[in-house]
Amino acid sequence: MKCTYLGPLGTFSEAALCSLPNASEILAKPRATVSAALAAVRSGDSDCAVVPLENSVKGVVPATLEELVNRDGSLYIDAEIQLPVTFHLMVQPGQSLADLTTVLSHPHAHAQCRKWLDIHAPGAQAVFSSSTAAAARTVAQGGDRRVAAIASSAAARSYSLSVIASDIGERSHAVTRFVVVTSNWTLQPISGDDRTTLVVSAEGLAAGVLVDILQQFSARGVNLTGIQSWPTGSELGSYYFFLDLDGHIQESRVSDAITAVRRRATSTHVLGSYPRHQTVRPTRLRQQMANT
Repeated sequence: MKCTYLGPLGTFSEAALCSLPNASEILAKPRATVSAALAAVRSGDSDCAVVPLENSVKGVVPATLEELVNRDGSLYIDAEIQLPVTFHLMVQPGQSLADLTTVLSHPHAHAQCRKWLDIHAPGAQAVFSSSTAAAARTVAQGGDRRVAAIASSAAARSYSLSVIASDIGERSHAVTRFVVVTSNWTLQPISGDDRTTLVVSAEGLAAGVLVDILQQFSARGVNLTGIQSWPTGSELGSYYFFLDLDGHIQESRVSDAITAVRRRATSTHVLGSYPRHQTVRPTRLRQQMANT
């Protein structure tokens, strides 16, 4: 199986991919952006892609949400991975915290480490990268030794950087949810602890329709665990709604609710029904990455 992921080497997306049960059978290829990783799935160059969807501290990853809700309906979620994320500040060997003028990282990582940076490196400029590992690679390859990166310990090892501060995130138990995205609908069997994800549009419908749509779930005892809005691009105030709910589409209460939603919404696209993933603990992950 060929699988792309948000690269380069050393990203949390790579770690999420390595946590998959069949990781040893996967031919993994990094891509520079979420869009590029998912484009490979659309074109058939890759069977699937592993990309970040949301973080427990800073919420949804916009690049992934945009790809899933605002495209042609050709992508599906086949599985999810919940991964603890711990951020470290790293530099070229021999540099110190006092030398820093710039700190590179992904926007989500910067947001989670902002308080630490404000206290310990208040004069350093924050510069965004496409991923945490891309930031680490830039630091390793760069000529300016006063630049640091916020990334994972795996990235520090991959690019021979020195960690000068560990676990600098705002929350010590932050978790990021990654999704395995394919271009083929695969109905996973009911596990008893499942999640169903869909995208709904109420564009052009009467006032109050969105409330009516959401009530179709509560009326049948289906718990909505997440609601995200994303502009359709047609006009101001027009949105897609990305919904996560407890349960499997083959359960009658869930399928009945979705059928009722289809009758009320402008469009409804089910992205997938799949087992809710238990958080991968660091010790288990290190063992799996060592065997991959």
